[in-house]
Parts: sequence; C-alpha cells; structure tokens
Amino acid sequence: MAQPIAFQAPINVPTTNLEQLRTAPEKHSEAVLSAYELLQLLHDRGVLNLLRGLVDGGDELIGTITAAVNTPESIRTIRNFILLTKFFGSIPPDVVSSMVDTVNAGAEREKARKTPSLLNLLWRLRNENSRRAAAAALDLMEGFGKQL
Repeated sequence: MAQPIAFQAPINVPTTNLEQLRTAPEKHSEAVLSAYELLQLLHDRGVLNLLRGLVDGGDELIGTITAAVNTPESIRTIRNFILLTKFFGSIPPDVVSSMVDTVNAGAEREKARKTPSLLNLLWRLRNENSRRAAAAALDLMEGFGKQL
C-alpha cells in the first residue's frame, strides 16, 4: 500500500506589532519627517485648532448648519446654484473667452473716447452682430418677464 508523505508547512513566525514599531522609524524616516512638517504647518496656520473646535462642537454645529440649510431660501439658493452651474457648464469655453476679450477690448477703446451718444448707440445696431446680441438680451428679458 501507499505510504503517506510527511509534509510539514514552513513555520512563519509573524512579526509582532511591537517589532514593527521598533523598525518603522528606520524604514520610514523620510515619511515620518514629512508628516511632522505637515503637522507643524497645520498647527502654525491654525487648522488643527479649527479641527479640534469642529470635533468638540460636533452635534451643536451640525444642528446649527441643518437649521440654517433647512429654510426655503437656502433650498432655493442651492437649486439656483446647481442650475447656474449647469448653465455655465454648457457654454463652450471659446465663446466665453471671445466674450471676455471683446469686453476688455471695448472697455479699453471706450476709455480713450468720450461717452457715446444715444444716436451713436442706435447707429451701432445696424451691425448684424450687435443685433444678434441685442436679440439674445431681449430673449433673456422676455423669459424673465414671463416668470414675474
């Protein structure tokens, strides 16, 4: 008959936490020094005091924030912020860049000249681009007026 083969698994003695703690400063000296520097910066800037205060006043602070946010005005503000974020996110960056460049150039140009007359402003509406911008502004005013 077959004889069983004797097998003995190698014994791995796990290192204890105490041994790991003794060797950690040598292995991770650079990281430990960096952590101390970060801790000192947080202390110098008052962030640690702020965090300690937040943890101390935890329940009271959460209650105050919840009471402040749980008003109709706050809810509308959060909704409006989300809607405006979506709106501004939908505008291509090149359009915004072009608008900023145009406004800056126009402001510099107008500083050098005297204030245009009303007739001069109406005269500028002959330009197709001016009429397009005026139409967009009027659309915005009409939409706002519908909601009033």
